[in-house]
Amino acid sequence: MRIYLGACGCSALLVACALSACGSDATPASPSGSAGAGSDAAGSAGEAGSAGSQVSDSAQWPMPNSVGLGLPNPANYDSSTTPGIVHDLVTGLDWLQDPGTELYPRADAVNHCAELSFAGFDDWRVPEFIELVSLFSVVPSEADPLDPVYIAPVFQAQGRFWSASSVTSANLGRLLDFTADGCGTSTSCSIGVGGKADEALGGAFCVRGSQPPVTSARYQTDGDEVADLRTGLTWIGVPVNDQTGAYADAVDACDALGSGARLPSITELLSILVPILDKKAFPDWPADAFAWSSSTIPAKPDTYWAGAITGATEAALATSHNRIECVR
Repeated sequence: MRIYLGACGCSALLVACALSACGSDATPASPSGSAGAGSDAAGSAGEAGSAGSQVSDSAQWPMPNSVGLGLPNPANYDSSTTPGIVHDLVTGLDWLQDPGTELYPRADAVNHCAELSFAGFDDWRVPEFIELVSLFSVVPSEADPLDPVYIAPVFQAQGRFWSASSVTSANLGRLLDFTADGCGTSTSCSIGVGGKADEALGGAFCVRGSQPPVTSARYQTDGDEVADLRTGLTWIGVPVNDQTGAYADAVDACDALGSGARLPSITELLSILVPILDKKAFPDWPADAFAWSSSTIPAKPDTYWAGAITGATEAALATSHNRIECVR
């Protein structure tokens, strides 16, 4: 069952879940362009920065992939240089190794990071949602399939963390859940979580370092191919008759394109969906469509992560039908 959490359906936040004021962020943008829970398309660049500094709410770097999957840009972390800090060698971001277990209302999490002075640095901030996505590992670090933690074991972190994404008119903020909200314990699960911004629902996973927002064009289109000049990925459209299908159909459709075309990982897919899909670069994507990724969900056999506009996610059975978007 999909849980819809748009600004016009916030009563869905009352569904049973680990936190009574949270719900799975499994809502694509509406046809009018409104985002799912806690994921305003405008983002909030600069709100969580130090001294009003601007940061980008879209990926400005290659999107890391889980180690051991044979995908480009495998995650690579250095925790040896500065005690307590993990440096991401792919994105260039510095993260607290142990963000702690305290839960905050969203504004308090923003203030906590903005006021933090640690290891000689005082430019910490709450991360953008896409920055949290960059830490999400589809290979869980826990052996227990009923209690997975989807983050590299170099971090002492689990659970939900606030992002800098704008609060919606329904007072919903956006968090990323490194336990993947319900995977292994319920019929639904998601990476993102929408939660009431004034309740203590998430931690503060402080980060520092970023690229400033880029004003030049991000995408370069050549026929059916769209090159992302920031992540280095090239997205390839499939024929109209092949744009929707089961998981096996998606794999075959990408293989048929040749030249190394494949289904994207969920983190790669989210790099074009967060904060919102560029409809000029990808004009034929239905507003409510989920797309396949190649990322399996170990806690749910025969399921794969699927993503939608604004970064809504869900666990999709291999037999369900979703949009097919290929990459290389």
